[in-house]
Amino acid sequence: MRLNKLNKPEPLAKMAFNALRRSILNNELEIGTVYNEKSLAESLGISRTPVREALLELATKKLVRFLPQKGVVLNTFSEKDIDDVFEIRCALELFSIKKIWKNYKTLDMSSLEEHLATQKRAVKKGDRMAFMAADRLFHLGFTELTENEYLFNTMRDIRDVMHLMGYRALSLDQRMEEVVVEHEQIFHALASGDLGQAMEKMENHLETTKQAVLKTMPEIDLP
Repeated sequence: MRLNKLNKPEPLAKMAFNALRRSILNNELEIGTVYNEKSLAESLGISRTPVREALLELATKKLVRFLPQKGVVLNTFSEKDIDDVFEIRCALELFSIKKIWKNYKTLDMSSLEEHLATQKRAVKKGDRMAFMAADRLFHLGFTELTENEYLFNTMRDIRDVMHLMGYRALSLDQRMEEVVVEHEQIFHALASGDLGQAMEKMENHLETTKQAVLKTMPEIDLP
């Protein structure tokens, strides 16, 4: 008799990490609020040890930071942090465009069109969460098309940080509408094979987004 091996359940620390990461990306945890391991463990229904392991991993990814003798908070960022993140984003996203441009005639970019359509629907509904999710997928779509797993994973982590940085920027008047226009310009330039325009539009888009993020940086007084 031949049986398939059963899949082993994920370690509790990994499950806790995924659950807390989802809560951060869904805005269920608030910037400025101090959370402790005990309350988080109780909410998740597990012991404190895997929660602490999960928080340590989240801290290495710059999503939370520890306050000695108090707990953890969602990370906030300095102007230099924002400059540094956008510097990396610009390098990686321009590289992605340059790489996939070589095959633009045969490239299947339908997923990018779908994410654009989702963003347009989110704008009509005024749904920032749905818009942010589609924005994330649109930008990750370029790195996914490179078929470089390491590049994709790096961009995914950066996009997690960008959620904390960028969500408030979408509250600026007409910013969501502007982002859609900027995304369309990037997409159409790449689809038509105009590498110079695609890279220029992406660089301009990232600079405009950075300025919006800087303009809406939260001022948090932690206890």
